[in-house]
Amino acid sequence: MSRICVVLVLFIVCTQALSLAESRHKRQVTNQFRNKNYYVESLIKANFYNAFLFCQRLGMRLLTIDNNEEYDYILNILRTQIQFKPGSKLWTSGTDLAQEGTFHWMSTGFPVLINKWLPKQPDNGSGNENCICFWNNRGTIGFNDEQCTDVANFICESPKL
Repeated sequence: MSRICVVLVLFIVCTQALSLAESRHKRQVTNQFRNKNYYVESLIKANFYNAFLFCQRLGMRLLTIDNNEEYDYILNILRTQIQFKPGSKLWTSGTDLAQEGTFHWMSTGFPVLINKWLPKQPDNGSGNENCICFWNNRGTIGFNDEQCTDVANFICESPKL
């Protein structure tokens, strides 16, 4: 019975947090780069799956990065607009869940073509690191493969209208 109560409380808290974020998103000006708008969620942390769903609920999708210029733009957001301190992580939609070692953007299905991994990454640590996040490793920011169940901030994107 106590597990049911915990799950119910977590569901209520998450629903309220999503409602708050949705109302904040409607008021917030998003970042824009070329043909995309970005919404940076720097207050709420979620696992990969919940981040994906959160973006969907906003009518957006979890971040994909199409080229090095876009990567540099996102990196600039991390360095200047949010407190992306050492140890911080931020989800993208990249994953190799379908085939180990072959990363695709879950939001679009396209392969991850840019190579912005931190040194010695991806390493599939513990045999179950399948989702790509930005990671600030002692001041050096880049891609890391991480357990999809870990919690991190995230960025949603949508086509610029």
